[in-house]
Amino acid sequence: MSAVDSPRKFQYREPRLETGFNVDFVAGGQLFSGLCRDVSSAGIRGEFEGPITVGSDGLLILRPPIGVLELRARVAYIEKRQVGLLFLFETPWERTTTLEFIAEIAKGAGANPVV
Repeated sequence: MSAVDSPRKFQYREPRLETGFNVDFVAGGQLFSGLCRDVSSAGIRGEFEGPITVGSDGLLILRPPIGVLELRARVAYIEKRQVGLLFLFETPWERTTTLEFIAEIAKGAGANPVV
């Protein structure tokens, strides 16, 4: 099959770490609770209950066993119950802190990256 016939375009995706911890997303005054399925340096993929809308911005609260991290995020896609949220870093410090937090999650989980 040639690249022209291919059903999917190649798109680089950050390596993801499989997880299974609780998350909350607050957008438009509503709280959506869910389960984080994987995390990367760019965002998370999770399962949420409720009517989350693509493009909405809000506060994402990660709650892995090592602690809690709050940061801004945007809903990038929704497929079935799977929701992709992109981190919206407001400062370089916030980006660095988030990457360090994710590294600690990886140490504690002993999980393998998903490519």
